[in-house]
Amino acid sequence: MFHSNGSSSSLTTDPLSTTSNGLAVTATPLTADSFSTSDLALHLSKSAASDVYAAGSPASDESAARFDVRYLQQTIDHHQMAIDMAELAVDRAINNDLRALAQNIVANQTEERETMQTWLKDWYGFEFEPEMNPGEERMMKEMSIMKGAEFEITFMRQMTMHHMAGINDAVPCTASAGYVELKGLCNDIASTQMREAEQMRQWLRDRYQTSVDMIGVSPDADNGSIPNGSFERGNFTGWSTVGHADIQMLDYGVFPTDGAFQALITTESETVPGTEFESRLGLRQGTLSTIHSGDIDEGSALQLTFNAQAGDTLTFDWNFLTNELESDLVGSSNDFSFAVLQSIGSEQQPLVYELTDIHEVPNTSRTMFTNESGYRTFSATIDTSGTYTLSVGAVNIDDPLFDSVLLVDNFQLTSA
Repeated sequence: MFHSNGSSSSLTTDPLSTTSNGLAVTATPLTADSFSTSDLALHLSKSAASDVYAAGSPASDESAARFDVRYLQQTIDHHQMAIDMAELAVDRAINNDLRALAQNIVANQTEERETMQTWLKDWYGFEFEPEMNPGEERMMKEMSIMKGAEFEITFMRQMTMHHMAGINDAVPCTASAGYVELKGLCNDIASTQMREAEQMRQWLRDRYQTSVDMIGVSPDADNGSIPNGSFERGNFTGWSTVGHADIQMLDYGVFPTDGAFQALITTESETVPGTEFESRLGLRQGTLSTIHSGDIDEGSALQLTFNAQAGDTLTFDWNFLTNELESDLVGSSNDFSFAVLQSIGSEQQPLVYELTDIHEVPNTSRTMFTNESGYRTFSATIDTSGTYTLSVGAVNIDDPLFDSVLLVDNFQLTSA
């Protein structure tokens, strides 16, 4: 699948591939072939797992139920935004195939949104209507006055990034949802939206000689095939946050390694409890314990879904900062940072890497934290072409008293 080449002594270069932490996907698996850009129909093809949508198998525990409610509410809102944008494209697109794609998005996501609203009410007693936030309202207003090529370029850029955010949310759902019906729907969402995103990327390249950069943003905002890989848009466009993450600039006390921005993943506040953390990442319970002992008290992470070819190299820079010193350790309370690579739609097990823990933070920090590792570089070579999800994060182990954070920057995917 992929192998790692560390440029720092603290990087665990031999990933641990566990035998028990694969995604419990019950729907038609996502394969490299399903992301072909040759198929323009792009209908939501209901898989075998979709046939169990009416089966009504209940969530197995409280954690899964909380995941279901949160995911359903967020995705209902997310789908409605896609529907609103696509309705504009049905009216304003100048190419018939893009108009047909927009019509499919409206039809498919309306059906899915209504299904999720029904499930939310039937399973958990919540009635939920989607709402548009001020930023979305402003974007819709701007798009509504565009015409011709300007509209098509903006629509395809925005819808592609919107789809990638939806995929990043749907992938953990295929493992963590409490109802098998929801797992099947999440698999369908990820598969369909990836095909649609790939088609729009191709049209942007072929028709307009452009890519999925946000309007008004420097091309440097994208690194290779990683949208917003150095966070130069000043936000998490293209990424999903699990727990608490912020964008930091030069004044944080650590210089970014590329551009003016970097991402900070923290265990300080608004984190995910340890009992839920791995499932929120699409991992089975105990996956992270294969690289580090101790019980996870809380954690946060960033996730990115991307396509890669065999031989491509994924790199990013990271810096682990902590207030927990070796003298503070009680038992196994040793915070650490990690990276996980998951191949979507394959039988291959996730590869889990420890970046470092508090034993490898020799540098005094100029930030609010006591010590830091300093920026180092993670590198992994992709062995098999396909779609992958990368998770990077930091966790508190056994105690919530001493916080740690992970700074990350300069994510790149380089062709062989």
